[in-house]
Amino acid sequence: MNWYPLTFQPIYKEKIWGGSKLNSLKKVHPFIPKLGESWEISDVGNDISIVDSGSFKGRSLKWLLENHGEEVMGKRIFEQFGTQFPLLIKYIDAAQDLSIQLHPDDAMARDKHNSSGKTEMWYVMDAVEGATLTLGFKENCKESAFAKAIHNNNLPALLNSQKVKEGDAFLIKPGFIHAIGSGIMLAEIQQSSDVTYRVYDYDRRDDKGKPRDLHIEQSIAAADYSKAENYKLAYNFQEQGVQELGRSDYFLADILQFEGQEPIDLHPRDSFTILMNVGDDCELEQDGMIYKFSNSQTYLIPSVLTNLSARCSGNGKLLVVHL
Repeated sequence: MNWYPLTFQPIYKEKIWGGSKLNSLKKVHPFIPKLGESWEISDVGNDISIVDSGSFKGRSLKWLLENHGEEVMGKRIFEQFGTQFPLLIKYIDAAQDLSIQLHPDDAMARDKHNSSGKTEMWYVMDAVEGATLTLGFKENCKESAFAKAIHNNNLPALLNSQKVKEGDAFLIKPGFIHAIGSGIMLAEIQQSSDVTYRVYDYDRRDDKGKPRDLHIEQSIAAADYSKAENYKLAYNFQEQGVQELGRSDYFLADILQFEGQEPIDLHPRDSFTILMNVGDDCELEQDGMIYKFSNSQTYLIPSVLTNLSARCSGNGKLLVVHL
């Protein structure tokens, strides 16, 4: 079996808050108005990724895992997850503010949705001047105060607003209330789940003039009421080479910043590796083969591959994700 770095057909999601950046970066044709998300690697519900090049072109991620699970995932990961891919990988373009929301943990998600919970990580790829994220409560909050603020339609007054710039990164744990603000594009790494509790949406209406559904009771039950702390991930923006970026029980994410040729360490993790290009266009080289790697593109590197390197004549920045 001749394995190679795998790319998948993006699964595009039009959103009420979506913009135009992903259309340009992905060269989407025909143009999709309000394109909010590009699901790069997905095994969620009916949104199953399809390989878009090479000898596996047209095969689904599900087919790969059912027929070559250990080779793709690695023995350790395959024994843990079987034919369910454990991560959902996205790029998000917010032209307007997203709803204020939170996610359940594993126990609540299994009980109510037959799903995993959602821990996620954000890496800010672009942000207009003054752009902000909503991240947790300003101070410790009581459940009754949360419920009252929702009822009185002034929830944002309780919440922490964080100005952001390109390169900032954040870990979003279950129960942590959050929202992406307008003018921000980011890369998102998350558990394989699409369960979101929307708690506040600025009284917006959908394209049929109806308010979007809110999940008030679930949000009150799932929320983490502690003061927002330790959510921003620390690393050196200028340092070349690999640095650990984010660590959770569900994934590990490094950032590789480089210029020129740089080897990519794929082992000894016994895991697949996901590469997300959050910098300048570059190339991957594997056993003498060259693969173009554009900004906002994603590769899944099967566990069996070795001898991978990246080359960039400009400002190379890759998120390197594994389990």
